[in-house]
Amino acid sequence: MKPLNLLANAVRAPEIVAILVRWGFEDLLLQVDTPQFLLRNLVRKKVAHLSTFERMRNACEELGPIFVKFGQILSTRPDRLPQPLVNELKRLRSHVEPQEFERIEPVLIKELGFPIDEVFAEFDREPKAAGSLGQVYKARLPGTAPDNYVSVKVQRADIHKTINADLEIIGWFARQLHQRVEALRPYNLPELIHQAEDRLKEELDFRNEAQNAEIFRALNGNTERVFAPKVYEHVSTRRVLVTEWVNGAPADEVKLAPEVARELAKIGGASVFEQIVVSGFFHADPHSGNILITDDHRICFLDWGQAGQITRDMRYDLADLLSGVLSRDTEKVVRVAERMSKGNRRIDRPTIEKAVTLIINRHRAKSEVDSDIGRVGLELLYAFGINGIEIPSDYALLAKAIVCVEESGKTLDPDFDIDSCSRPFLEKLRKERIAPKNIARNTFWPIYQAIQRLQRLPGDIHRILRRIEDEDISINLHHTGTKDLEETFNGAMNRLTVGIIVGSIIIGSSLVITTGVKPLLWGYPAIGILGFLFSGILGIYIVVSTLRGHH
Repeated sequence: MKPLNLLANAVRAPEIVAILVRWGFEDLLLQVDTPQFLLRNLVRKKVAHLSTFERMRNACEELGPIFVKFGQILSTRPDRLPQPLVNELKRLRSHVEPQEFERIEPVLIKELGFPIDEVFAEFDREPKAAGSLGQVYKARLPGTAPDNYVSVKVQRADIHKTINADLEIIGWFARQLHQRVEALRPYNLPELIHQAEDRLKEELDFRNEAQNAEIFRALNGNTERVFAPKVYEHVSTRRVLVTEWVNGAPADEVKLAPEVARELAKIGGASVFEQIVVSGFFHADPHSGNILITDDHRICFLDWGQAGQITRDMRYDLADLLSGVLSRDTEKVVRVAERMSKGNRRIDRPTIEKAVTLIINRHRAKSEVDSDIGRVGLELLYAFGINGIEIPSDYALLAKAIVCVEESGKTLDPDFDIDSCSRPFLEKLRKERIAPKNIARNTFWPIYQAIQRLQRLPGDIHRILRRIEDEDISINLHHTGTKDLEETFNGAMNRLTVGIIVGSIIIGSSLVITTGVKPLLWGYPAIGILGFLFSGILGIYIVVSTLRGHH
């Protein structure tokens, strides 16, 4: 966001600055050249007893639902953010006051295309839940049984306007911090914020959540005990999601007999590892609030706004990575990480090997690694990320999902052991990989593709030579990294041009005003006076734009 746009958010920007100062971030604001008038007469809280990351979480909660949602999305990036910060962001929960139905009703009618009474046989106008992006109502579709209810999730009114304003300010702060605070540059905050914005936009389209839920329902291997709510696509839109109503209680609130809770914890853990290892499509945020235990002791995975997907090769890389960790083979871990990387940047191998060795030594016992797969994975991903190995974000979602399911399992059963859930699926993956059919496929197809490329090579060379002969080939050179210089140069030229025009108008008006040409205004030629006024306005514009360019 440019400074001009920051000034345009004249109401929201001071609110954000006041809250950040209240939670002890005044020094940070001074480093990004925040206008001094925004920092005057602000109240500071006594927060010395809180860590920096705790203060960040509290500030997000006070800044409002968009910042809370943004923090929740960033909590899925342990590959780019310190683990203590990720842990604090994971504690963010949307405690949002519900909007009045009078504001929600126009959104619902516009999306459905009909009055509410024509679409639903019953509709309870009191929300059953309210979140940062939407709120949930209980309803019933026509032609269904009296007790066959549906859940209607409706996006909050004016949410896009609120998000755009907050994201502009977040983006501006991220760029300023990246440019001015050396210690934060390894995190590449602008890119991280940009990726989080993309995720937020995906979650704003409820059709993505509906699609994810339906994909899980199609791939789920244990439909008797684990399920996702059925989606009613004919009445679901970009801003309205209608699913079956599930009676039950969250995993952290349900009251169960110990043996039942123990069984459900194992079923939930097995389901997540089946999603990861077998289907490659998994719920990315299975914390206890997103897991509902039904009255007949089934597990319902709610809120499919965040889902991850990994290919077969990515699963094999994951198995190799875990094998390297268990065997304490640092070099193997780094080799696998390089293979998993999206980029081809040169890395400082000694530095990354030291970081990996430190993590492995921190979990010295093999059993400790087995029972802490998710956290070891999160630490490794962060070490990779800050040392130049860019791992696909789905791996971060995967590690976070494992940590979440372990926490949810321990909520149901304090003795829950995630290793017992993961071992059968990892063994299945190992056997699948060494199966003769799989080895033959991985050997034959690369050779076959190489032969095909060799067969096409003479034709490709001939085609290039013909284009050279016909003078049909040109070389395009583009110098990167000059965008800011170009913008500065263009702005300076524009101001110079306007300045020349102003000077010309002033000279012309001075000549005209001495001629006595009619019509007159206050005894002077009106054309000359209007010229002076117009040049004065342009001059003020140049001064204001120049001053803004320095902030």
